[in-house]
Amino acid sequence: MKTVFGEFVLLVIVTTLAVAALSLWYFRSFGEAVMMPAVGFAVTVTAASALPYLAYLVFRVASLHADNDGLMRAAHTDRLTGVLNRQGFEKVFRNHLRSLVGHNDKGLMLLIIDADHFKRINDRLGHPVGDIALKKIAGTLKKLVRQSDAVGRLGGEEFVVSLPCGTAEQGEMVAERLRMAINRLYVGTGKNGAQLSVSIGGVFMRTPQPFDRIYEAADANLYRSKEGGRNRCTIASIAAQGRGRLRGMEAPATPQTAG
Repeated sequence: MKTVFGEFVLLVIVTTLAVAALSLWYFRSFGEAVMMPAVGFAVTVTAASALPYLAYLVFRVASLHADNDGLMRAAHTDRLTGVLNRQGFEKVFRNHLRSLVGHNDKGLMLLIIDADHFKRINDRLGHPVGDIALKKIAGTLKKLVRQSDAVGRLGGEEFVVSLPCGTAEQGEMVAERLRMAINRLYVGTGKNGAQLSVSIGGVFMRTPQPFDRIYEAADANLYRSKEGGRNRCTIASIAAQGRGRLRGMEAPATPQTAG
């Protein structure tokens, strides 16, 4: 944008100088009394005529920026749920990772959140109800995290959350709050309904690491949550060398699962 305006100003200056030179050449035979006012008038009109073009240029550039922002949001947003898609999430997550550099007091939690028995909901209640379930889960995740956090849908019934936080314990508290809130959701009506639940796997880190490695560690913890009975969180802290410390946070004694 600065380049466009710079080029426009340069064009106005060149045009004004050209008009001044042409006016001096044309009116010089009329004498100085006529030439100077004529040159001044020509230069003023030329410079003033640039203002409408400048206003139009500002409008067009602002409109193009708005269109580009809209296209970028659409390209990075999941159409069904309104949260980030994988591409959009990875972009924000990498920014979160970069913020860890040089800050030993900062940390980052990655959570993978998978809807329990989602196929049963689709098979028993139908895909439209399944879509409603996904929208409810996504809406709950967005509502309960900060604006600076990131919520994405990786595909199917799998969501992911990036949480900058100071300690693993803080991230665990958020994960458990998300699990409990989703477990209060219900889709369908009466007996033809289902209570939702999710299994969560997460990793906490203080140093940037490759996304694939982080995702693999979180996915392994998600698998542990499912193997442990679903509707629960399993979190691990991982160091730069890949060593980890596993924590499990189980659901209540009588968890409610969908399907």
